Amino acid sequence: KSKQVIMGGEQNLPSYLKNSPLTLYNKHVTLPLPFILPNKMNKEDCSINVNVVDDDGLNVHYIGLGLRDADSGIVRSNFPIPDKVGIFYFEVEVVSKGRDGLIGVGFCEKEVPLDRLPGWEPKSFGYHGDDGNKFESTGTGAPYGPLFTTGDVIGCAINFFNKKAFYTKNGKNLGIAFQNLPGNDYYPTIGLRTRGEKVKLNFGQEPFKFDIETYAETIFEDERNNHQNEITQWYNDLISQGIINPDNLQQQLE
Repeated sequence: KSKQVIMGGEQNLPSYLKNSPLTLYNKHVTLPLPFILPNKMNKEDCSINVNVVDDDGLNVHYIGLGLRDADSGIVRSNFPIPDKVGIFYFEVEVVSKGRDGLIGVGFCEKEVPLDRLPGWEPKSFGYHGDDGNKFESTGTGAPYGPLFTTGDVIGCAINFFNKKAFYTKNGKNLGIAFQNLPGNDYYPTIGLRTRGEKVKLNFGQEPFKFDIETYAETIFEDERNNHQNEITQWYNDLISQGIINPDNLQQQLE
């Protein structure tokens, strides 16, 4: 896995991003803070009904009353996903479905309320385990995939090139869930609703169930082949911002 230096420390980048635009950006960045990736859940951006139980920020438990929808809770990741990453993927293991398995996996923007499951509010998107429905900025779900329960691993992928998102279950791609995604500052999000629900996040700290590396490699190659003009414009933007030095650009890219 490649590493990027951030604020005096190091961040492990998942290997599927080794050829991503983000890697190139971080390699040549001259700004004080390069783009960084979410790698755990944020205890400070968390509903009172859920608890991030470990310092690693990867285990999330429901601690609310679990009696009604108002007892729902979400937790967002520590950082938003930078759109220049191109593709981002994370997985969630259902450690326990708890009473009803009202578990939502998705992403949302910063201002979305913490007491609503993923997808129930504007700028929020989610796939729910109790009914297999997807929710796109509304409390009304649409059929999408199978139910999920204890022992299942649900993955969520966002493709910023085509503004689409899909989910996986136990390593199988379930197909496109959302398209024409309107925003950029999305935070990976977990939502829980009933007692006993427990999940564990994986941002690449462990091997993924889904073969995201092959998927990402194909997407990055297609983008290089089909959108060379856009990539050229992107590099021109980096040059104009002083991030890349055009005098020794070839040397920098080697």
